Amino acid sequence: MTRPSDQDTRGIIDPRAGFEHFELTRHLPSPDLAWAVDRYWVVRWDMPDGESFEQRVIPHAAVHLVFEDGAATIEAISPHEFVRRLERRGQVFGVKFRPAGFRPFLRSRVSAVAGQRFAASAVFGAAAGDVARELAGADDVNGSAAAVEALLRARDVQPLPATGPLNAVVALVVADRSLTRVDALAERLGMSTRKLQRLFADHVGLSPKWVINRCRIHEAAELAMRRASVDWAELAAELGYSDQSHLVRDFTATVGTSPEQYTRRAARTPAG
Repeated sequence: MTRPSDQDTRGIIDPRAGFEHFELTRHLPSPDLAWAVDRYWVVRWDMPDGESFEQRVIPHAAVHLVFEDGAATIEAISPHEFVRRLERRGQVFGVKFRPAGFRPFLRSRVSAVAGQRFAASAVFGAAAGDVARELAGADDVNGSAAAVEALLRARDVQPLPATGPLNAVVALVVADRSLTRVDALAERLGMSTRKLQRLFADHVGLSPKWVINRCRIHEAAELAMRRASVDWAELAAELGYSDQSHLVRDFTATVGTSPEQYTRRAARTPAG
């Protein structure tokens, strides 16, 4: 039986506006799958006829297994933003793997599929389609974790030697703002930069530099959403940037709007 997990809006662009149009719930995995799965997530919406809402998401360092409309899809880790238009009525059940958690299921380098979207049957076989069809018949897929966990267990995989350590490395990057350079991270771990880059390509799918940058932008957007006002020069220093202009450049390139515009938009959206 899964348990609701704490809400975390990092990566969801303008979440206050989004939650006016869809419901997001999350559940923790069973203990035996916690080495691979970060959480299960469910998005449900019911839009009036003729109306739609476009939600943008800045992805995390994770692969997702997604069930929607009778289909099961792998959405591999991607450097690009994800945009979804919500129309009519629908629901999605997703599995967010831990940063290195998908590698044992894939049984090959994650970098080989980075940025791709493909049928889950390529990894989980025809059973993925069976589960997808089962979920398509559910009124509320929040209760469908057991069927999805059975699919994951049927793959009969165990963590690789690097799985746990790399999950811990990404958690360290998320938690420690002082880690802003790959060489500093490699030094902290007592390994060469080259080895760290190879491990990330194999097990995570993208470079440690990308992961560090993405974590900092996620945090900047989250703070901008929660704070009444933001001193961007001060925040740049908090997040380890050498100056404000570098943060502004990275934020704008990733989020698609300048920090000042994002803050103003967040201030106009009433807190739910």
